[in-house]
Amino acid sequence: MQFTKKFVTCLTAAMFMLTMLATTAFAEDWEVDFDSGVVRVVGEGFGMSKYKKSPGKYRLTASKAARMDAQAKLVEFMGVQVKTNASMTDYELNEYVVTTSAQGIVRNAKEVGEPQYFDDGTCKVIMEMSLYGGKGSVAEVAYLPFKDEPKVSFMQPTDKSVASKPDVVGQKYTGLVIDCRGIGVLNPVMSPVIKNANGQAIYGHMNLDYDKIIMNGMASYAGDAYDQIARARAGNNPLVIKAQSLTDLSANPVVSVADADRILAANQQDRFLNDCAVVFVR
Repeated sequence: MQFTKKFVTCLTAAMFMLTMLATTAFAEDWEVDFDSGVVRVVGEGFGMSKYKKSPGKYRLTASKAARMDAQAKLVEFMGVQVKTNASMTDYELNEYVVTTSAQGIVRNAKEVGEPQYFDDGTCKVIMEMSLYGGKGSVAEVAYLPFKDEPKVSFMQPTDKSVASKPDVVGQKYTGLVIDCRGIGVLNPVMSPVIKNANGQAIYGHMNLDYDKIIMNGMASYAGDAYDQIARARAGNNPLVIKAQSLTDLSANPVVSVADADRILAANQQDRFLNDCAVVFVR
């Protein structure tokens, strides 16, 4: 079976992107925490009925069943990410390969706290995995569609003169901060895109090295342009740009054509986009 071109519009793709939003409570079967860089799932299970008269063995088998349920949900979560990415990039992927890869990686999941046992015989466990970090992270599977794709060079500025202006020349920008405050609620996703006002993508997975994005992701989400999260990613002298709107169900920021030209011209000099030194303030 293949993930064919099920979702043919950016809008539909964006809907699936929203399944990985950071939340404060468990949505469906998983929670994504972009601040901590983890995905968490709740697994539930019953003990084996033949051990009901042996409480210790019953609880042991219930916790094993709960862990298996949590691992299955992690595999499902990673499958959603791959289908999202595949739909956005017109890839066709072998479902067996995706599932097998995900099943191997969930062995890296860690249990959070102690199992919870309830009077009805059920057990609940919480397990989490790192979103990024290279091999063994969710990103290793989530970005699978991009692994062998040919990379696309960053766009050239539409106004070539921008590259020689004082706010670009010699600035040595350490990163890019897109301030998305005041234009709605930016929804964090694993594969964000920055677009200009003409709808052209100036930053996306197609420009980036697979090993870099599975190690650190494509962007961080911060509360301020110069807070700890922003400085850790974009450095002490970032190029700060104000987004003018959000698109794709508020997952991707849009900047003016002039600001997009500034970003692209500065990146030709300092290559911060190539290093994924990008922060979104929300």
